[in-house]
Amino acid sequence: MAARDSNATNEGSLPSRAVEQELVPSSPSSLSPLNVAGIVALIGVLLTVFVTWGAYVLNMRNEHRLLQLQTRQVEAVLAATVLSITNPLSTALQVAIATGGNVQQFQREIAGVTRRNGVFVSATLVQTTGTPSTVIASVGAPTWLDVAGGEGQALVHRAAHSSTFLVVSLRRGTTERIGYAVSSPGDPRFVVYAERAIPPDREAPIEKDSAFSDLNYATYVGTATTAPNLATTDVSPTDLPFSGYVAHAVIPFGDTDITLVATARGHLGGSFGATLPWVLLPGGLLLTVGAALLSEQLARRRRRAELHAETITALYGELDGLYAQQRTVAVALQQALLPASHPRIPGLEIASRYVAGVKGVDIGGDWYSVVELSDDHFGFVVGDVSGRGVSAATVMARIRFTIRAYLVEGHGPAEVLAMCARQIDLERDGHFATALVGVGSTTTGEVVLANAGHLNPLLVADGHGEFVSTTVGIPLGTGAGPYETTTITLPRGGVLIGYTDGLVERRGEHLDAGLGRLAAVTTSATQSTLDEMLTGLVTALAQEDAEDDVAIIALRRTRNL
Repeated sequence: MAARDSNATNEGSLPSRAVEQELVPSSPSSLSPLNVAGIVALIGVLLTVFVTWGAYVLNMRNEHRLLQLQTRQVEAVLAATVLSITNPLSTALQVAIATGGNVQQFQREIAGVTRRNGVFVSATLVQTTGTPSTVIASVGAPTWLDVAGGEGQALVHRAAHSSTFLVVSLRRGTTERIGYAVSSPGDPRFVVYAERAIPPDREAPIEKDSAFSDLNYATYVGTATTAPNLATTDVSPTDLPFSGYVAHAVIPFGDTDITLVATARGHLGGSFGATLPWVLLPGGLLLTVGAALLSEQLARRRRRAELHAETITALYGELDGLYAQQRTVAVALQQALLPASHPRIPGLEIASRYVAGVKGVDIGGDWYSVVELSDDHFGFVVGDVSGRGVSAATVMARIRFTIRAYLVEGHGPAEVLAMCARQIDLERDGHFATALVGVGSTTTGEVVLANAGHLNPLLVADGHGEFVSTTVGIPLGTGAGPYETTTITLPRGGVLIGYTDGLVERRGEHLDAGLGRLAAVTTSATQSTLDEMLTGLVTALAQEDAEDDVAIIALRRTRNL
């Protein structure tokens, strides 16, 4: 970075030296004041255009990166919703298998998701042991697909021999449904077939309550993003396909895929980056006009005092000062607009683990993240959203994206938490979150921490483990802070470990006992790699019947940078 700044300064000084050489005359035939003003104006315009274009390009790159990041969060949430669709059918299927096809038991199990405003509009239990397959129970509205017909029999036969559920698109006029056929690979005696209506506005409930309101989206059944494959969208179908920059994601969905296409509704990185080029352009032009006028005046004075050495020296000093001022502005803007994202963080070894709880199939809200902020600075966060399920994952994704965005913008840990606290409310969202945010330097080892109701991190150095005593603020979603920072030094070879409560908490046991086990296991593995350390840590501390998820992030400052 320093070398790059030095080059920018040297390049910025070249116009001043060139003009200075031309302005030192050996006779009254030197450049006229208008020529001098023209040169200054040309240089100013070129610098203005260069800096404005650089600001525009960097903003667009940041927008594209944020769009890709937010689309990945949407992809994770949509992937989790697949379980909410298939689980009721799989449960009803298991009831049918266990009861030998008892109609009343099947109807009782499936009734909850086929009522009005349920997940499905109809559900059918098909027995496959005979030829043809026989419908033995139906719940809800009549199915559009004739299960007893040739096409329905073919679908049932394929489902009975498939390792995953089958998906089929159905259309009647302008109304559409999606059919699902589920069987058990180990016991194909029964197949459950259900149909789900696509809303007239093509907007799914999960998407209506989505945390990703900054995106316009469309989902398609299959990999072809064509009108016949369109499933849901938040825009009019006539506005598809999206114009401009879009992000794609493909989510496995039974025997097919769901393709997500998303584009930004506005400026994901905030209005500052979007408006900066249009602030720089008129500002640079005004500065150029002022510089040209001043240069023209200085040149006139210089011509009048051409034979006076002291006057000529003073004029050169003023002109050189003007160019120096322009160089300073250009270098400062260049430093502010330089990209600060790299795939690796020199001087830092990173490892992480995520262990899902074994109870239920709902997605959890634990997360961790590391982001490079500059050549030698990095940011990280580990957190836990209360509760489980799609809503908890949605809140987690929103907080994770918000914290990463604020860190990339350069905010400190306490400020990041304070701003993030305004984005979540327990009464509105139904969840709160704890988070530990840190910003550190691989050069100095200094790490600044801020804590919103989270467990304190563990610092391991020279074979000793000690929990960092941070000022613990209120969890996100329960108020507006404030949050205070704690600064520590991570020595060369030292390891800083952030984790969620699922790693150390055990029912009926005091938390201090779990923290003691964590410190003991970690300090005994300080000579291994971080991956080996975390493997041993999870093996020693994770519980086979744990209900809570576990998220761990470990950062080691390496000895050789």
